[in-house]
Amino acid sequence: MSTSFYHTELSRALSEQAFGLARFDVYGGSSPHEATASVTLLEGKTIRITLTARGYQLDGDQIFESIEGLLQAVSAAYEGRRREALFSRLRSLS
Repeated sequence: MSTSFYHTELSRALSEQAFGLARFDVYGGSSPHEATASVTLLEGKTIRITLTARGYQLDGDQIFESIEGLLQAVSAAYEGRRREALFSRLRSLS
């Protein structure tokens, strides 16, 4: 069975944000119309993120347009790491 678009996209999105996460695992066997991951935040809390055509859904509740927006809403440590990475990239340009 081939990997669904949603599984591939959720894996890619979380990989790009790995600097601000403790760990993540995208579940195999998600339906072709969604993918779900278990994400452990830097604070140690584990959340469930599901990607569907509607967006990134947090623990079956709130929906976000972007993975960054979701992670910023739930993890101050992620936001701090994201800001550090951005400033580091900006310094390397000067």
